[in-house]
Amino acid sequence: MRKLKAQYIFDGTQLHKLATLVVNERNEIETILHNETTETAGEEFYNGILCPGFVNAHCHLELSHYQNHIPQHSGLSQFIQNVVNLRNTLSGEIEAMQAADEEMLRNGIVAVGDISNTDISFATKQQSSLYYHTFIELLDLFNTNSQEFERGKQLFSSHFHTMPLSLTPHSPYTCSRKLIERIAIHANEYEYLLSIHNQECEAENEMYRSNSGALYEQMFANNTSTGSASSLTASSATAKRPFFKYRKSSLQTYSTWLPQNSHILFVHNTHTSQADIDFLKYNCPDLAYTFVLCPKSNAYIAQEIPPLDLFVKNKLNVAIGTDSLASNSELNIVSELFALQQAFPSVSLAQLLTCATANGARALGIQRQFGSFEKGKMPGVNLLEHIDFTTIQLQENTTVRRLL
Repeated sequence: MRKLKAQYIFDGTQLHKLATLVVNERNEIETILHNETTETAGEEFYNGILCPGFVNAHCHLELSHYQNHIPQHSGLSQFIQNVVNLRNTLSGEIEAMQAADEEMLRNGIVAVGDISNTDISFATKQQSSLYYHTFIELLDLFNTNSQEFERGKQLFSSHFHTMPLSLTPHSPYTCSRKLIERIAIHANEYEYLLSIHNQECEAENEMYRSNSGALYEQMFANNTSTGSASSLTASSATAKRPFFKYRKSSLQTYSTWLPQNSHILFVHNTHTSQADIDFLKYNCPDLAYTFVLCPKSNAYIAQEIPPLDLFVKNKLNVAIGTDSLASNSELNIVSELFALQQAFPSVSLAQLLTCATANGARALGIQRQFGSFEKGKMPGVNLLEHIDFTTIQLQENTTVRRLL
């Protein structure tokens, strides 16, 4: 048995002072002993906060080789165009993915929700000591005759026996209703969770409300007849543009098309409103969902940050992601939490850490093993160092060290 002590132990939902974490020889949690004021032989004392391993609920491992190749603060439309322009022009994908995987391991991450457009990242993930749930991302650019769903289904069928997989829509602005509904039927059949990029910019809502806006113009200037992920590299002046009659935000439009018995990860949410949340609660009462926030990516792309205080006020499940190295300088959950703390200082450290641990595990459906210090679990143990213990907050120089 190992007995680990620190100024505080965070168990997945709350902080405990004067406590001891007991871990067995298999690295399973045995218990937390409370009100431990005396030292005993064999105890390990650490200066900081002990917490479960972090869950990175949204990442794009296969974009790791894009690091430092896309300018900051250009806005989502231009960011997408930059990704398209760089496709097939960069090398070193495998080495970059392996390095990113090792970086997440060093930074105390134990589980990852990862987006894949192809199977290029699968070998790296299968060889990793991290847990990965892979979302095979589909998009048809509103071409309902595309073979994108069949492509994704074939990829899923080839690998679902060997790793946790889902088919998932990229976003409402790249997927037709038909594609989303076909994915929903498949999700019901295989009982898996879904992820979707949601309301990352106001232009997405504008697209659904008024059939206009910068994102609408860009996406359908790049539309083609193939509808596959690779089709974003081509353009067609004669492509038929869809006409949106919904007159509602994107979330209020597509949320009713989603499977009501799957857990949905809404990712980014920088332009999600109280009206959107009210719509979900009233019109999709059986829908289980998590709002995944990637604040440093949003700041990198558009100098924006998601409304964490809105989600906290509504007592919603919030998890944390890093997004990819195409839109972030590092894959570090502590940095994401510090960015949120700077923007929302009234949100407590315990609330932030809950997002990075227990909520993330719940979002990926892995709460039986990860996310909290409970008997029998193997969530990993992180040590947060350089904490401001006067205010119980992170500092700019706060670091994470993986102990187990």
